[in-house]
Order: sequence, then structure tokens, then C-alpha cells
Amino acid sequence: MIDLTKHCMKMKTINNEPLLTVAGIALARMTHPPCLKITYKGYNTDEEFIEFHKKTYEIFIQLKQAGEQVFFFSDFTDSEAISLSAIEWFNREMIPLYATVGRFRGVLIMPKDPFSRISMEEYMQGAAKTVMQMPHAHLIDAKQKVFEDKAAAIAWLEKQMI
Repeated sequence: MIDLTKHCMKMKTINNEPLLTVAGIALARMTHPPCLKITYKGYNTDEEFIEFHKKTYEIFIQLKQAGEQVFFFSDFTDSEAISLSAIEWFNREMIPLYATVGRFRGVLIMPKDPFSRISMEEYMQGAAKTVMQMPHAHLIDAKQKVFEDKAAAIAWLEKQMI
């Protein structure tokens, strides 16, 4: 379990505080809008991808338990393609966890690389299918949008704040 006590005290004053890095994937805390910002760079192995996302979920849950409103800002701009097995793992293992923690909002910034874009399309289709097959899918309050432009993504997240 990752101890966020020292981070939670600073989060209100720091705009982009690093929390976690695994290979080419980094997690930072943005204060406005309140986001966990994930930045992908280059190629990451399935093992690195899985390790990162398991740890990120721990951090997300700690913030939610502390009463924080937390969205996701996932920047794939400089990412290389993510393997189909990693995407399938994420959709099978992580999507159900995030979909059942209450209100969930996230944005994805599309990668520049055309092959990486195919990975993102696979992810989005698989995530939607996973949520729709869950029991009580109609009660899940989750929205995720894809953007090319970071400013438009932030504007959308700001509108999602309650």
C-alpha cells in the first residue's frame, strides 16, 4: 500500500505533483481540475503497464476514501502501441473496479502514432463492452471521452465537477 499522507497535505497547493513512475508511465496529481494525470511515453511492457495500473488504483482508492473528487487525465500523445493482452487485462480487471467506485470521469488524449490510435480504439470498445455486461450497468455513473486537444479535455473535465 502506498502512503499518500505526505502527498495529500501538499496537493491543494501543488499543481502537478509526481506520485508514481513505472518505466515510461508517470502519474501526477493535478489540483485543477482534480485529476490523476497519467502520461505514457514510448513503449511499455505488459508487466510495466500492469504494475503501474495496480499501483494507480491503490492511490485512486486512497484519495476517494479521503473524500477527494478525482478524475483521470490520460495523455497518450507520445505513447507507442499498447499490446492487446495489456488492453484486455485492463478492461477485464480494472474497468470493473473503477466502474463500481461511484462517479467516474476521465479523458484520453489520443496518441500521434497511428498504430497507437488503434490500441486506444481497442481499449474504448472493450471498456464499453465490459461496463455494459456488468450487473446493474444502468446504475454505473461513468463517463470517458477521447480528445485530440488537451485544453478541450480539461474544459470538459471542469464541466464535470460538482
